[in-house]
Amino acid sequence: MISPIAASYAGRVNEYVSGRPGYPPELLCDLPLADTIVELGAGTGKFTGLLASTGKRILAVEPIEEMASRIRVDRPPGVEVLSGSAEAIPVPDDVAGLVCCASAFHWFDYERATCEILRVLYKNGALALIWNMRDERVPWVSAFCKLIDSYGGHSPRQSSAEWRIIFRDSRFKHLATKTYPLAHSMPPRAIVDRALSHSFIAALNPREQEIVRNRVVELIESDPALAGKVVIQFPYMTKLHLFRKER
Repeated sequence: MISPIAASYAGRVNEYVSGRPGYPPELLCDLPLADTIVELGAGTGKFTGLLASTGKRILAVEPIEEMASRIRVDRPPGVEVLSGSAEAIPVPDDVAGLVCCASAFHWFDYERATCEILRVLYKNGALALIWNMRDERVPWVSAFCKLIDSYGGHSPRQSSAEWRIIFRDSRFKHLATKTYPLAHSMPPRAIVDRALSHSFIAALNPREQEIVRNRVVELIESDPALAGKVVIQFPYMTKLHLFRKER
């Protein structure tokens, strides 16, 4: 069952595509690639395309049809898009050498999802948890984050502690954590799309969403690093946590 907050992504697919970054290609060098890779919470395919560049078989699992349909538009060779969730992965046992969750693991029901991940991974298979985190060392990014996070409430996010239980889970061995710099090239007005692509913003009523839109526009127009620019670089830090299946 998709939560109402997560389901709100269905109405903001275009904003998600416009406002969200991809992932750094060098990350692939640190993944133990396998013949079959399962991606959970594939969304609109931001990470799927990068995985497809390996030439391996990619099973992209996504529960929200409106997002999954974007993967199918320009589906790279080797990618199979499956309707399903991390809690009920629609693939056989022991099928994958690698499971990837890009900006998604914090949405999962931990107990059910990890049981499923262990089921589909074969012996010594790997789990990669990946997030793009906004680089708040940049002043305008910090201001943007404060604005957006004020609406976040208790919605699942990477910054919450719940998903970190995996570091204490004896069924997984933590192999490595690595961080990569990333810049998303975009017109300044796409920062509005970045704001509206948040699940908890998309779940607001239209009047409240318009207030958020206006506040973001005001930030863009008042900050000298953004005002009048044709293209800006939205800075991120991409973090990879790599685990191995222990049993």
